[in-house]
Amino acid sequence: MVAITPHGSFKVATNKGGDMDNEKTDFEIWMQTMGYNGKQVSAAGEALGFASATAIRAKAGTKTLSTTDRLAMSAVRAGLPEWTPEKDEEIHALALLKKSLQASQSGTSDD
Repeated sequence: MVAITPHGSFKVATNKGGDMDNEKTDFEIWMQTMGYNGKQVSAAGEALGFASATAIRAKAGTKTLSTTDRLAMSAVRAGLPEWTPEKDEEIHALALLKKSLQASQSGTSDD
């Protein structure tokens, strides 16, 4: 079961009955996918550039995750380096690789 909270975040029920009392915020779900445990909130937030208090609020669901926050979560999940002029070429090469992989996958699905 999924619920949209009043502050625009999504929460997912974690028990089999679909009870929203044991729901997880998007930030908690991201933390789990990244391998952080529930006590590593500050470390997870630090990877995104969050202050410790901001990470705690994100985990609690009292901080609405902005598009910028979600893009940072995607970048960290994908292992992208922080953008700098020196890293631009590497990041662009990764984007081209992704496009190439997508094109090859769509080409083989027609067979």
